[in-house]
Amino acid sequence: MTFLGETNSQTTVNSTLGFIFSNGSIVHNDSGVYFQTFTPVPFRVPNAYDFQTLKTRIHNTLQLTDEQYLDEIHYRQPFTDIGNHLRFQCMQLKNDDDVNTMLMCNNQFSSVDPIELLCTIGRTPDGILNILKATMTPTHDALLYYNGRWNMSPQNEFVGYSITRKNLKKFDIPFGCTMDALKDLIKQVAPHRIPPYGIHESQTVR
Repeated sequence: MTFLGETNSQTTVNSTLGFIFSNGSIVHNDSGVYFQTFTPVPFRVPNAYDFQTLKTRIHNTLQLTDEQYLDEIHYRQPFTDIGNHLRFQCMQLKNDDDVNTMLMCNNQFSSVDPIELLCTIGRTPDGILNILKATMTPTHDALLYYNGRWNMSPQNEFVGYSITRKNLKKFDIPFGCTMDALKDLIKQVAPHRIPPYGIHESQTVR
């Protein structure tokens, strides 16, 4: 991985190996904390960095889209306890001072593993909406009336319904629904007093 204006050898000398744990989890154990994720992503952290540049580097390394954004960055910070035992704690990076602290810790504990950063990736409102659209099945709004009456004129021309409001049911008809599927769907939303195979002749009015 090469930074702008640097050769591969310069990048290696002037930077530290790090790993990004994208949307991972923080686990506690005897040594403090450690990060988990499916596949940590390696990258180089220059020895002189500010917070915004670090965010930009992580954003580009993870190849985030316009519908994603870098929400939080947590550093697995090494320290020694009163018994001089190596421990790790979770430190959230929020500004340039935090980044400097991370780099100083890494320099102090040079024998420790590479820099580990747990990053939470969020989605913009448009990104969330697009995911919902992709996972939702298109439907048609429908109203179902039970025991409604046909109002017929003397010439037997259809006029409309006389609606019994207590039997009004709202439901969705999936796009591409077949007649058999529609019948099954009606049975599912039908009131309990309605027979499962249709309305009995005694419940109809001519």
